[in-house]
Amino acid sequence: MAIYYFNLKGLHGRYVDPHGTELADLAEAKEHARQVARELMHRRESKTWSWRLEVCDAGRIPVFELLFATADPKLAQLPPTLRARVEEVSARTGGVADAIVDIRNSLHQLRGSLAQSNREPYLVALDGTIL
Repeated sequence: MAIYYFNLKGLHGRYVDPHGTELADLAEAKEHARQVARELMHRRESKTWSWRLEVCDAGRIPVFELLFATADPKLAQLPPTLRARVEEVSARTGGVADAIVDIRNSLHQLRGSLAQSNREPYLVALDGTIL
């Protein structure tokens, strides 16, 4: 048995799984990720297609990432080209969200460095991540 962490990456940042889940192998982790994604997107599917579950091993090293759009059973009913397009747009939206979060975090780090150089107090953590 191995421990896997399922971190949620959405439009407003990354939510880290503090506990992890013990599963038999990677195949079971992939199925668990699909089930979690389906539960999280229930009744708001189109709003969550760009969300992703970042699955990490016991050392918190990313193993794979599941795009919610690929786990939505309603999209399976679409023609393959349309489904692929929805998944592509969802993945790009997720990528843009990640870039925005990275820029926001960089700005906070910069402000922290400036405050430190001026010997002023400043925020040391954001969304549970130490700056």
